[in-house]
Amino acid sequence: MSEAVKSIHIQQGVARVKVSSTELPPRQVSLDIEVEQERLDRAVDEAFRRLAGRVDVPGFRRGKAPRSMIERMIGRDRIVEEALDHLVPEVVSDAMEQQKVEPYTRPRVESIEFEPLRVKAVVGLSPKVELGDYKDSLRVATEEPNVGAEQVEAVIQRLRDSYVQWVPVERGVQIGDRVGLDLSATIEGRDEPILDSKEAEYVVDPAGAQPAPGFAEQLVGLKAGDTKTFQLTMPEDYRDTEVAGKPAQFSVTLHWVKQRELPSLDDDFAQQVGDYSDVAALRAAIENQVREREAERVREKLEEEAMSKLVEISSIEFPPQLVDHQAQHMLDTFTRNVERQGLQLTQYLRLIGKERDAFDEEIRSEAESRIRRSLVLDAFADAEQIEPEQTEPEQQNADSEARTRETKALARLVELATGDGRNGGAKSGKEKSAKEKTADQPETSDTERQTRVAAAPVAPVAEEN
Repeated sequence: MSEAVKSIHIQQGVARVKVSSTELPPRQVSLDIEVEQERLDRAVDEAFRRLAGRVDVPGFRRGKAPRSMIERMIGRDRIVEEALDHLVPEVVSDAMEQQKVEPYTRPRVESIEFEPLRVKAVVGLSPKVELGDYKDSLRVATEEPNVGAEQVEAVIQRLRDSYVQWVPVERGVQIGDRVGLDLSATIEGRDEPILDSKEAEYVVDPAGAQPAPGFAEQLVGLKAGDTKTFQLTMPEDYRDTEVAGKPAQFSVTLHWVKQRELPSLDDDFAQQVGDYSDVAALRAAIENQVREREAERVREKLEEEAMSKLVEISSIEFPPQLVDHQAQHMLDTFTRNVERQGLQLTQYLRLIGKERDAFDEEIRSEAESRIRRSLVLDAFADAEQIEPEQTEPEQQNADSEARTRETKALARLVELATGDGRNGGAKSGKEKSAKEKTADQPETSDTERQTRVAAAPVAPVAEEN
């Protein structure tokens, strides 16, 4: 711990406080404040008057009862607590002002001691970022979007799958069919069946969901009206632990069989799925979508690699209170999302088999990563003199301006990292006046505003399954 201790007395009326400050890593300052008894006594008197106005004493108008009587009713400790609730923020604020401490986070009171009253508070200072030599040492390998015919055909096939029809057939069951059946299953030692379903529908797929391994294969060859009995072993991870891993007797009665029928890839299909005149128009639209998605994937990959390397070569210091705040924000958001699905967080963690401590550590690690990336990108935007897009006054807001600045900064970072902007490339943003920072100044940003640590938006990617 580096210590640069300063002491000073703060004059406030007839009462004074004595404060000493100690710099703490990373980017914090500790304030040790001593409050003279006279100021504490005055705060207690004011607290008593506030509380006395809220207490009803039989035989007296509110606030007019003797002090001793009111103190017995509400207790001395409650009065002191009320006094400290008002006094502590005041003396901490006074101490920060006198010591010229510019808080970046809300002061955190570490301890309060009496006789004399001593308050210890820790204040987070503004982050400090020193960018590495990104212009010469930051490189990422370029990658061109690659769209092949097989990718387009895969999307067309998934589109056809989404319009599949199930057509009744009069034949034996084959893998891939949909069947209607009655199903029951029993195990030795149990009076009630473990499975009992009527008119159930089931897709015969060995790789899909099934009551027990081998169930789909047992249906192959059956025809409508057939009944079959067979034995299978229940899966080890079956929800009922008393049944898991035990042999079960299955009985099925088949009612109907339907086969999967894909729509023909023709102009009628193209018109059915969208505003396309023919298959050629549908294929062209899909190819454009696949190409855009691939370009987006490459862009995001380059941004991720460039950002990771910029963070790696830069020096980033910030108070730990930022991580506390961001982690809590992420936890609150995640909890709300889980609750919208009808679950409590503890239930969700139990379902995925994760301990709360491990989950909290993951949240905190991600919070710290987001803060580092946000701070270093903001410093990079400062160094490159990147400004947000100019918009109409009625459309301006801090969030949208920050997002456009971030987008432009990421684009410039990728441009430099891939070599596209090293030889006289166009500068991002507008030139600043002589009073503002220039590119010749040290590439350090001690940002004065609260860090924006929201994750960069990620474009949706189409399902490949």
